[in-house]
Amino acid sequence: MRNYIAILLLLGASVSNAQLKLPRLFADHMVLQRDQPIKVWGWSKPASSITVAFNGKSKKVKSDKQGYFESYLDAQRAGGPFVLTVSNKDTAIVVNDVLVGDVWVASGQSNMEWQLQWNVNNWEDEVKDSDYPEMRFFKVPNEYASSPQSDINGGSWMLANEENSPQFSAVAWFFAKKNHLEKEVPVGIVESHWGGTPAEAWTTIETLAKTPGYETIADTIINPNTPWSEIEKENEQKDARKWELMRDKEGAVATGAQFVDFDDSKWTVYDLPCNCKMTDLTWLRREVSLDPDTISSVELFVSNVVQEAFVFFNGELIWSKQWNEDTKPLVISPDLIRKGKNVITYRVANSWDNNVYFGRPDEMWLAVNGSKISLEGSWKYSNAIEPKIPMAIKMFQMPSFLYNAKIAPIAGYTVRGVIWYQGESNADKPQYYKELFSNMIKDWRREWGYEMPFLYVQLANFMQRQELPINSNWAQLREAQTQTLELPKTAMTVTIDIGNADDIHPRNKKDVGERLWLAAKKVSFGDEVVYSGPSFSSVARNGHDVIVKFDHLGGGLNSEGPVQGFALAGEDDVWYWAEAEIRNNEIVLSSDNVSDPVQVSYALGDNPEANLYNREGLPAVPFKAEIKPQ
Repeated sequence: MRNYIAILLLLGASVSNAQLKLPRLFADHMVLQRDQPIKVWGWSKPASSITVAFNGKSKKVKSDKQGYFESYLDAQRAGGPFVLTVSNKDTAIVVNDVLVGDVWVASGQSNMEWQLQWNVNNWEDEVKDSDYPEMRFFKVPNEYASSPQSDINGGSWMLANEENSPQFSAVAWFFAKKNHLEKEVPVGIVESHWGGTPAEAWTTIETLAKTPGYETIADTIINPNTPWSEIEKENEQKDARKWELMRDKEGAVATGAQFVDFDDSKWTVYDLPCNCKMTDLTWLRREVSLDPDTISSVELFVSNVVQEAFVFFNGELIWSKQWNEDTKPLVISPDLIRKGKNVITYRVANSWDNNVYFGRPDEMWLAVNGSKISLEGSWKYSNAIEPKIPMAIKMFQMPSFLYNAKIAPIAGYTVRGVIWYQGESNADKPQYYKELFSNMIKDWRREWGYEMPFLYVQLANFMQRQELPINSNWAQLREAQTQTLELPKTAMTVTIDIGNADDIHPRNKKDVGERLWLAAKKVSFGDEVVYSGPSFSSVARNGHDVIVKFDHLGGGLNSEGPVQGFALAGEDDVWYWAEAEIRNNEIVLSSDNVSDPVQVSYALGDNPEANLYNREGLPAVPFKAEIKPQ
């Protein structure tokens, strides 16, 4: 596949100019994988002699007819800094400050992309403890492509320090820091992720053409009615215009819709918060009556402002909210407060699906002198003040497009393994995920040429907690993730206990990264550690009781308070919570609502109350299983 990519894409690039070229990953401050043969590749004149020199040794290799070459350095012990030199008779490329240690690819969607500085828990303290020059991060640019690319178009290796670390993937940071400190070796992280992306975007089109549920769309990618180059060009223009409109502060201000005396008499009245349809550049206005003579402090707060906004008070812009920022109480300057009528104005837009959301019950208020005045109720709404937002296709979600641009160019860079956090964007089709995800992992391993460890995060708890257990899409997606453990050298990190009902991006990334590290210690390093919480082993009836046994007990089953999260169902497939207790490191269940249980589950639902752990503090794996007749 690598040679195929080189043939397709280098005929008009490296071969035509006949210059020696290395992939962008091979750059100053890079980290190479220890204890494995290290692949070095690039492009030169066809059939030219190339010398690769590193740490006192050199190897010669000849480029093929298209100019592609590859060589393998002998396995190296951790250390450095070293110099890597690649040369032909005309040119020498020198790569300085090269370390040898452990290298990982960190991939997935926004929860892997989420940077330390995006309000991760205690991120400022973490940044103060981030001066580790032997930890390096390389961020693969966000680009997509309709065919496999030979190289990426940007990026550099960044050393961990207080200036750089806020930009790093938080999950990858906490993982890498553990690797670096515990194994005492340099660590390199290649970040290749993109928020809001499904697994099919990271999979080869050839594999998707043979994957159930994706055959038809794969065919449209392979045989488009319009050339992809034309589709991409038109789409990029729409997307650029969308962001231009969304972030056009001057244009928003020029409308005058933020001023107290603006005529909003013809606007629609909505009783917010609600499930009202609000789209495009949404303007919302609300009047409040205040007396500045009696006021010492005023704060404004509205939650769930999705996703970008300009916030005005009496015509003055007081906040510009970006998509990755949390809403927060906004202090209103006393100079802005008028006697009598005051106007709060929001201009909100959602780049994701053009549907604007605004507020939650009990989370819309004005705090005057510390006392909250509810802002729920009547707001004026209009989306006719500014032009409509052009809706572009999300090209980065297209099947195979991210594999082509963000994986194919780096495949082969010798790594210890992959850490992966994704699944949210496939929760609408959980029935396909197990085979899709498994095939994607096989794809990557085939492209790398070896069975590298693949460690991934199961979906966290999210959304409103249901009164009864429900086999929701998120629950089914979690089950598919668990089933993927059938593949060798895989491990799954459970996060059913550290999510956020109101935010798909939970801010506790430390536990995620450190739990992934435990999995790496077991699967990649072979350390004897407890790396998983209790996982379902078997279930049996004993009279009226149901007995559930587990693997990965560690020091034994544990819970804080009564065990929560187990449920039983009869032949009618109706689930009820069950009474549960720990006996001899087994769970004993019973339910007055289910006289003849045929199914058992744990943590079934979007955001279940579940509190079973082992004594090492790792949460039990959600599951659903049949109960054999007595």
